[in-house]
Amino acid sequence: MRKIGLISLLTACAVLLAATSAARADDEPVLKKQDKLTPEDPKDEVMKNSYAKTYTVKFEAGKTYRIDMISKEVDSLLRLLNPDGGQVAVDDDGGGYPNARIVYKADQSGDYKIIATTFGQPMGPFKLTGAFTLTVNLANLADLLEARAKAIATASISERNATINDLKQHLKDLGPKISNREVGLAMNVAQYLERAAPKQAVEVYKDFAKLFAASQDQRIAGFARTFEGCARRIGLLGNSMEVKGTTLDGKEIDLAKLKGKVVLVDFWATWCGPCIGEIPNMKKMYDAYNLRGFEILAVSVDNGKDAPTKFDAERKLPWPSIHDDRSGGKSLSEHYGVMSIPLPILVDRDGKVISLNARGAELERLLEKHIGPLEKATN
Repeated sequence: MRKIGLISLLTACAVLLAATSAARADDEPVLKKQDKLTPEDPKDEVMKNSYAKTYTVKFEAGKTYRIDMISKEVDSLLRLLNPDGGQVAVDDDGGGYPNARIVYKADQSGDYKIIATTFGQPMGPFKLTGAFTLTVNLANLADLLEARAKAIATASISERNATINDLKQHLKDLGPKISNREVGLAMNVAQYLERAAPKQAVEVYKDFAKLFAASQDQRIAGFARTFEGCARRIGLLGNSMEVKGTTLDGKEIDLAKLKGKVVLVDFWATWCGPCIGEIPNMKKMYDAYNLRGFEILAVSVDNGKDAPTKFDAERKLPWPSIHDDRSGGKSLSEHYGVMSIPLPILVDRDGKVISLNARGAELERLLEKHIGPLEKATN
């Protein structure tokens, strides 16, 4: 997969802003097909278990196109091949799950092939066969901004800041009409900043939160609280955090009362593969360090208590776990902007957060630093 060139996208955006003939969302599509994937279709060359249909479209060098595959029956996936047969773009959920979207600036003129296929395995209501709509349009300004936001990891600092400012202005212009698309773009940008520039991420999350609060869609307005939580979570380093609740076996627990111990606060769920995959390492560290002042406080974000309660009983996990009830308006995961799991937060003996990603070898390193070498704990 090749990343979209950010500089070329910025240039294309500037040209479109100046052009009186800039493409609009309601312009005539370059291609529009209503079709259906069936068992009679060939299997895709890349997504081996998926059926695929191929469409040939002429692209002009220098023009940017938006390709959408929309379906209520399949988990859409798009692949784009250039005239030489090389894959230049691929997307799964860029149009909002289960829809796929590719925004691509053609670097040469000729016949491009669009492969309409699926993610590769039945998931929920979505099957390997079913109806879909494929459309190809000239990209509009919002499409170009979306492509820039998605490619922000390859941007220079100046390009990155320009994209952030343009996205904020776009959200302001939309006002109460902000949609899921814009929430996704904002999330993509902010989550990248968490890794690359945490201090900037805090301010960006706060700015986005204010803009989301203006949405006429209450669900999108609710993201304002989540983004405020994200800013709060990033600001935890060096500070204390509040976690209290009732454990799965009915006991009250408060992180503040565990002061004097090193505590791993682990946001997890039974349906999260990486969360389950980390449990053996957590168990190893717990067995080695618990008697020396290490505790784990798990926070399940499952939709209900039944799944974590059953899992806890079957695995006989030795640490306490609470269920985060997100229906009561006092959700821990919303308060700390938990948008992906596992989220293992390590708190030192003074009750101060020292890591927002304490898992695997990093957890072992931090425990050795704050408690002592693992060898001593196992003798």
